[in-house]
Amino acid sequence: MPWKETKVIEERIKFIAAVKSGQWCFADLCRDFNISRKTGYKYLKNYESEGIDGLKDKSRKRITQSNETPEKIVHLIVSLREDHPSWGPKKLRPILKAKFHRMKQIPSETTIGNILRKKGLVKPKKKRPRVPQSLFPFSNVVAPNDVWCVDFKGHFTVGNGNRCDPLTITDAYSRYLLACEILNKTNAEQTKAVFERVFKNMDYHRQSNQIMDHLLQVRPLAA
Repeated sequence: MPWKETKVIEERIKFIAAVKSGQWCFADLCRDFNISRKTGYKYLKNYESEGIDGLKDKSRKRITQSNETPEKIVHLIVSLREDHPSWGPKKLRPILKAKFHRMKQIPSETTIGNILRKKGLVKPKKKRPRVPQSLFPFSNVVAPNDVWCVDFKGHFTVGNGNRCDPLTITDAYSRYLLACEILNKTNAEQTKAVFERVFKNMDYHRQSNQIMDHLLQVRPLAA
């Protein structure tokens, strides 16, 4: 019957002890221990060269890798990185290919990245802090001008090289765009000026609507 995994070493020791006693035929012992003669000779050879440790199962992991990057190339990658700390695998690989064009095989970007990581030349990316859930939900909007939404859309550079910061003001109920202004700076002075213009326009339209409502309510005089 097959050997139990927990008693493999004990069974192999018993097998070697029986062989060393010289009282039994080697082939019969292999048959009794349910192993082949080839395996029996392997156990005997390992025991004679390494002792009890030779009877233990050895790792089947390969000691060397056939596609392992040569140490010379690793040294070149590390040297380039140390000379140019801001260069990553995408930039290092083309430079290696151009500078050492006779090199038969250039490592891939992934391999170069792994080499830099093993050598401690790559800093781990900082995790972005989680945005906490808002404790103040949006207000209940039931009519125009109840709530306005104000947002800076993020700066960008225009064709002449100047910085542009778009500011938008919208009505939360109607989604009407009340203002879309391009600011040079997101300071209080420029932002306040936009709001003042919007408030003046809103007041002007409110007065105009009141006048129109009043005119529509006036009846024409009799002839």
